[in-house]
Amino acid sequence: MDKGTELNKRVWALFEKAGFHTKPNKNEPTEHKIRLLGGVKKPVDLYATLRTPRVVIVGSNKSGPKIHGFFDHVAGLADLRDSAAANVGLLVLTERELDRREKSYLTRKRIHVWGERELSYYEAVAKALGTFAKYELIYSFGVPTQEQTLKATLPAVKLEQPGRKSSRDVELYAFSIPVDFLLKTCVILRKARGSAFAYQRMLTKKRLPRIGDFVDKPDALLPTNIVVHLGSSVVVEKVHKTVKNARGKVIDFWETNHNLVALTIPLRYGSLEIIDGQHRLFGFIYSKKKNRESFRVVVVGIKDISEERRTKTFVAINDKARRVDPSLVAYLRHTDSERICKNHADLMAIKVVVELNKKPPFKNAIRLFDYGPQEITLKGFYGYDLKGMVGPNGLLRKYYPNTSHAFVGALRTYFTVLSELFEKEWKEPKTYIIPTNRGISAFLKLLKSILKNEQARITKETARKYLQPVKERWIKRTWVRSKLHTSYTASQGWKQFHRDLVKTVKRKYTHFME
Repeated sequence: MDKGTELNKRVWALFEKAGFHTKPNKNEPTEHKIRLLGGVKKPVDLYATLRTPRVVIVGSNKSGPKIHGFFDHVAGLADLRDSAAANVGLLVLTERELDRREKSYLTRKRIHVWGERELSYYEAVAKALGTFAKYELIYSFGVPTQEQTLKATLPAVKLEQPGRKSSRDVELYAFSIPVDFLLKTCVILRKARGSAFAYQRMLTKKRLPRIGDFVDKPDALLPTNIVVHLGSSVVVEKVHKTVKNARGKVIDFWETNHNLVALTIPLRYGSLEIIDGQHRLFGFIYSKKKNRESFRVVVVGIKDISEERRTKTFVAINDKARRVDPSLVAYLRHTDSERICKNHADLMAIKVVVELNKKPPFKNAIRLFDYGPQEITLKGFYGYDLKGMVGPNGLLRKYYPNTSHAFVGALRTYFTVLSELFEKEWKEPKTYIIPTNRGISAFLKLLKSILKNEQARITKETARKYLQPVKERWIKRTWVRSKLHTSYTASQGWKQFHRDLVKTVKRKYTHFME
């Protein structure tokens, strides 16, 4: 299957899982044709529709690094969208980087664009949420729907918690609400979508059906609350202090100020944002429909706090509660600020790995988040070795300016030579050990040894000088992971891997030191 066909199938499969009817699809492979002004019909790579709410998406998918006549192609896609009376025009580009002028033109033409990162993200969302993923897709495209005119008003209690003065200006509200309403209003804010302060991990699909089965039981009890952020569209109104019981008698509360309020929440995806409890909530998508409509869950809503503070709240809740994917935790710490990174070796190392992931030889080969098929992870790459190399006493710091640009350039030079010498192995991380966390760690250690021996910056010629013997004289005679299992995957395996690389180099350069 060629790359173009494979990409087309990925895109329509994603929208099918999210509940859209698509053309083409596995049962109807013929491309949908749209009649333009003048009667000419043109096919589109994606024609995805929803009846309720009414949404139409027209898409073009490009798998290669080049698009002949980019601006004409975008203008043509906008014409197709308008001729089809579609809500959304979508351009999927998995191998092409856009410059500022191209991005600006896409904005003017109101064409949404996905790269490999966005495509993989929404594939993971659709895999976990099924047809409920349509709400997140609609939200991401900014499509208004008729449902958004509906609102729900419900009673809540305003809470106060002790602490510093800065925490007293935060408004907390406790209330209960049917699960079905939450599923249609709660956005999951994740850093994968690009926000600097987004925090949520990817949903674990295997956990969701178990929750669905549990809440379908007649005696199911789910007292644990869900924590959300109340968006700016949520209205809070004070309730009269006088409250009567069913017999008409005024209730004398223990506290003079009982803090009863009325919350009005629009039925719009994004009105609420989950801070904690996404698995408990989205587990209900695997329960019975009538159960979703009748089951009320306890919710604590927080209003008027920044995204940065929401991130800190998420980390505070989850730090001790259960394990969060280490690469996601690392990426939550990522900052583009060069000034900050210069003073913190771990943040510099994280920034360097994120930058490496943008271009060959590592383009999209590093798993930055808690989803994706990549064998190399952010946590595995930026850890002990790289952190030490860019630290105050590190060898990269010794020979290069303390900037991410300089460090990225050095590492890209070295690993480009490695990927060229081991072209086959580099492309098959499932089979070979080189393009894995273990391999990257060992070759980073070898780079340290090279810098010690050369006492100079790394160049392509220097890298090839020492990596060529590794290719020709590798003492293990194989790079297949399964055959090296006992050698390098134990707790101290990385040390032995590095020593074997050094031994191999020493076969040609006897003076080479570890």
